[in-house]
Amino acid sequence: MQLADHVANISAKHEGGDPEIDQQRPHPSDILDYFRDKSEVIEAGDWENLQVNFMDKFDATNKTAQALTQNGLSFIAAQNLHK
Repeated sequence: MQLADHVANISAKHEGGDPEIDQQRPHPSDILDYFRDKSEVIEAGDWENLQVNFMDKFDATNKTAQALTQNGLSFIAAQNLHK
């Protein structure tokens, strides 16, 4: 919030959940998981862990949006980012 109110066109990107939650997970978020083949993830038994990581990331994104809104800041979601 210290930067968001006076830096034009700032962007926020979440690669994982909130650090205090993520570090407690059996399989913390890892950017390299994006590059793993689905079959390898399933074989390694990490499918459920990656689902939890995704939901943590989703929660962190919503918290960021809520904090921006509560501080009177507007934002535009990147709706076409992952088409």
